[in-house]
Amino acid sequence: MKPSGLNRRSFLKTASGLALAPALPLVPGLAGAAESKVVVGTWGGDYQRLLQQFISPLLEKQGIDVVFDTGNAVPRVTKLRAERNSRRGSMDVALLGEVDMFDAARSNTLADVDPKRVPNLAQVYDQFKTPYSIPHIFSAMTLVYNTEKFPSPPDSLEVMLDPAFKGRTGFSDILYLYNGLFVGGAKRTDSFEPGKKFLDRLKQNAPRVYPSNEAVAAAFKSGEIWMAVMWKARALQWQDAGLPLDFVIPKEGAIPVTFEAAVARNARNDEAAWQYLNAMLEPAGQVHFARAMGYAPTVRNAGLPADLQKRVGFTDAELERIHPYDLKPLVESKASFLDYWNKSFKAAL
Repeated sequence: MKPSGLNRRSFLKTASGLALAPALPLVPGLAGAAESKVVVGTWGGDYQRLLQQFISPLLEKQGIDVVFDTGNAVPRVTKLRAERNSRRGSMDVALLGEVDMFDAARSNTLADVDPKRVPNLAQVYDQFKTPYSIPHIFSAMTLVYNTEKFPSPPDSLEVMLDPAFKGRTGFSDILYLYNGLFVGGAKRTDSFEPGKKFLDRLKQNAPRVYPSNEAVAAAFKSGEIWMAVMWKARALQWQDAGLPLDFVIPKEGAIPVTFEAAVARNARNDEAAWQYLNAMLEPAGQVHFARAMGYAPTVRNAGLPADLQKRVGFTDAELERIHPYDLKPLVESKASFLDYWNKSFKAAL
């Protein structure tokens, strides 16, 4: 991971102006020796649905069945660690956000990426390449709000502390790491401590925590919440579904996210696993995820239509308020923050 602010912001700008380019086919030479099944560890919900719709068929054409091991990120990393000394693990491909993926790599659970086995890696933006994973899709955290409840867009995280909005803020439980970083003011992306201080104050205003991103959308739809901490990509998706929502990057700043994929070091079917990673970088799939979920592509040759490029990208003013991570200290303290999130924050609601 190369988490410099310049590189992140350069990518975000580029994501709004990608040139049209032809799709690269899957390399036939990688297909022959694979077994018939590849196990992919991922989240459920819309992300898995789109993987099934747009990525799985590319493997199925080559006689490979894709089986999903669905769950949250914490048990996925735990499983990788628990099985790392086994001759063969139960998961071939692990999908994780960049913080958790860095953690898994530090635990020596992931295979080194071999560009020869992932031909589409040649089209990936250099700033998103790591030795242990490929970047799939990209977005940034925002404050999402109901336009019918806010006459003007909220410009600060402090709105969540306003007693007038007691019980009207929502969080997705599976995004606990990013929630903590975002509400801490985003500029301190090397520590969860500012986020803890904000959440301690917020507890008095009765925020709500939902088990998934989809459950947050349902809470918006029912009117139970009026604002939430969520990826810009999700806000775009929910707008398309007809919800009266918009989003802002508050004056305190925002954080980026890259959803990544890696092959377990002891994968049972590493041949098919590398094919799966290559398929995730296919231009056609990148366009589908941009259109359906609002995430920016991570490859140069995605060839997004101009209107879609503008939609999933960011303005210069927004880019100045998106701050990258310092992964090492975050990984070293994330277990402590999870303990705080569960025992001090959620338990008090």
